[in-house]
Amino acid sequence: MNHGQRPNRIAAFAAEKVNIQQLQDASETFGRHNRRLTLVSDQQAALRGYNGPSELNFAITETTTELDAGDYEALVLLEGAMLLDASAHALIKLFLAADKPVIALTGSAALLADHTTTAIEAPDAAAAILGGNLYVNTDEDCDLKIVEAIAKHLLATNGGAAPATKRRAGGRF
Repeated sequence: MNHGQRPNRIAAFAAEKVNIQQLQDASETFGRHNRRLTLVSDQQAALRGYNGPSELNFAITETTTELDAGDYEALVLLEGAMLLDASAHALIKLFLAADKPVIALTGSAALLADHTTTAIEAPDAAAAILGGNLYVNTDEDCDLKIVEAIAKHLLATNGGAAPATKRRAGGRF
């Protein structure tokens, strides 16, 4: 049975809490372009997700110490990434050094200002660094617009081909 091509992976960095709506919107948008979000954090524990009174737990796929930027097409910083800003900055540097896009969704965009010469003034902005350029969107649906633009860019430049990955112990990727 052929299930189609394996989706390309996008690292989604989360701190102690995950905004479920933000994660779902980004996941669905990337999914339409044969990309899938993989939760990463520097905590090897379940993260608590929230959306109003609803609460879910999410498992971390990979810790930041194990992460290899070559296994991913891009990095997404979810809301709350600033709670672990040292790890977030280390990941940003890792992905920028590998010439990979870095996306910061609402609540984490200010992290990108330290890696460019431009300040990000709006607290409700979403931003991305792509090819050394900073892109900022402050529209009401800025998260979706930034993710959609980067997903289209990845599809145009990389097509549906996933980056080469190394097999890990136990045959897992």
